Amino acid sequence: MKEKGSGFGGFILCFLTSLLYHAGWALAAVAMLIAALMGKTQMFYVYILLGVWALSALISALIITFGNHNFAGPFVKQNNVNPYSRTNDDFKVNKQ
Repeated sequence: MKEKGSGFGGFILCFLTSLLYHAGWALAAVAMLIAALMGKTQMFYVYILLGVWALSALISALIITFGNHNFAGPFVKQNNVNPYSRTNDDFKVNKQ
């Protein structure tokens, strides 16, 4: 089992979420595609908008993944100090 913060896991999920989050660029590209098919503009602008969409999603996914893995710190097990979740042996009146 991997420790917390090791590897590059979760990047694909983060990238797909970023693509959905930055979907406004894709909608702009679709609008520009419609304009290009009607002859109002060139396809070059459609490719630019699609590239901006993918690049912005990739950069934000890399930043989030990098931040999650490098600043989370190692997992440190802590003692349970909650008196309501301890075992019954800890609360015996005559401990011997």
